[in-house]
Amino acid sequence: MRTIKRDTLQPNVKKLASIKELCLAYSLEKQYWLQRFQAWDFQVQLDRSRTIRDRMIKEDYKSAQGLQARHWKLALEDAAEVWDKYWQSIFVQVRSKIARRKDLTETERHYAYWLLKSYSSFAALMQDKHPEPPFILEKTSQRHIVSYVRRLTRAHKGKAPIVKKFRSVRFDADCYDVFEEKGRQYIKLMSLTPGKRICIPLPGKTPIFGTITLVFSGDRVHLHIPQELKKKPLPKGSLEAVDFGYTEVMTDTQGIRYGIEFGTTLTEVSDNLHQKMKRRHQLHAIEKKQRISNPKQAKRLRKYNLGKKKQHAKAKSAKSTLEKQINTSINQLIKTKNPSILATEDLRHAFTYDKPKKVNRRLSSWIRGKLQDRIAFKALAEGFRHEQVNPAYGSQSCPFCEFVDQGNRIGDRFQCLHCRHEDIADRIAALNYARRVDDPEIGRYTPYREVKPILLDRFHRRLERGKTPDCSGQDSRNRNRDVSTIPIETKHHSRERAISQNRTVNQRTKQNKHV
Repeated sequence: MRTIKRDTLQPNVKKLASIKELCLAYSLEKQYWLQRFQAWDFQVQLDRSRTIRDRMIKEDYKSAQGLQARHWKLALEDAAEVWDKYWQSIFVQVRSKIARRKDLTETERHYAYWLLKSYSSFAALMQDKHPEPPFILEKTSQRHIVSYVRRLTRAHKGKAPIVKKFRSVRFDADCYDVFEEKGRQYIKLMSLTPGKRICIPLPGKTPIFGTITLVFSGDRVHLHIPQELKKKPLPKGSLEAVDFGYTEVMTDTQGIRYGIEFGTTLTEVSDNLHQKMKRRHQLHAIEKKQRISNPKQAKRLRKYNLGKKKQHAKAKSAKSTLEKQINTSINQLIKTKNPSILATEDLRHAFTYDKPKKVNRRLSSWIRGKLQDRIAFKALAEGFRHEQVNPAYGSQSCPFCEFVDQGNRIGDRFQCLHCRHEDIADRIAALNYARRVDDPEIGRYTPYREVKPILLDRFHRRLERGKTPDCSGQDSRNRNRDVSTIPIETKHHSRERAISQNRTVNQRTKQNKHV
């Protein structure tokens, strides 16, 4: 399923007021159920919200907000879904921590995962109980794992979910009617008054079915409508890997760049926003000073210079442009390569704040999140498998001789200090990601501090066996390319680092010869 956003024609003032009143009542009802679900007796049945609904019906529950029965039931289900997503996002982080623990036995690890499998066992452990697993495990180990999982959950647990904006309401198939009259499509939505529905005209004619959501955006009304995805034949391509970048959206294993205008757009949007906010901060300071001495001028500044309506519209437009470039790039990759498996870097921990402020501002975290989400969605829609791999040292290790060193990469250019293989750094990273899909030693959650020793150990073993790097896949132009453009000092120091790192290898090789 996918969600289609559909605009509506502007309803009149009376209908708009009725819709806003319904959104407020629904949001307050949803907030009520979000608070009720904080109790553990409700958390146990989080994945069975219908059981709670039936219990409320037997108790003759009536909505305090005046919602009709269908709507308070939808608010209850909506609140249960929010809590389920909240816990599932925490479980992902907890499972990754469990996977990295090397001191746990397989049975203990299995028990830790089992505790997070159902809400009944999870609610029990959070109440200082020790759920009994369907397999044999010592009591001491049970207590240890329960305590460990509880500590991890509390460490990653944030604030309880709440309704922040009262601007949406859900309707199932029994809460609305769709009809056409004089060539125009209309939708009738259930209101707070029994037997009375709100009729809204729609532009165009498209099928509407299932549970829909009405959303306010300013004074505009939108409908979010589910749409079934068409079944497509399984892709017949091979494994493909890409490296996400800044100047472009991504680069594949053949060095083909997708979305080359992405970096220019992102830089322009970020810098314009930065300059705009600097000027707004200055106006905010002036307005703050004028509040006492000249209140009328302060009011004018707030109204005509410090409004957020135009600012939000520009930000939304810029974000839509970047999202379009991301989607276009992914579609081009799928169309040209049609991969059966697509390997990408795990972006959850890729963004760090050790770069200059300007770079950190441009490398916005939502961009990486959008890339991750769109790839995951396209994998479901197109039928290929999406594999996320460990990105550590992806653009610093040679895919041919496996020598790793930070001096291998200079800017966007890669040149191995050992075998002299030369290419663009993004393509090198994509080639390494393709090799890590089935790598038994470098998993997705392997700490980056452990990745480099593994790569160096492989390189050392290759030297000791006397194997030369297989550079048959290199382009002859790359092998014979002039490297005089590399700064002399950088090349000199990088070569010294490589020699110092290989000194122990030479000593070990001599010892083996004597033996």
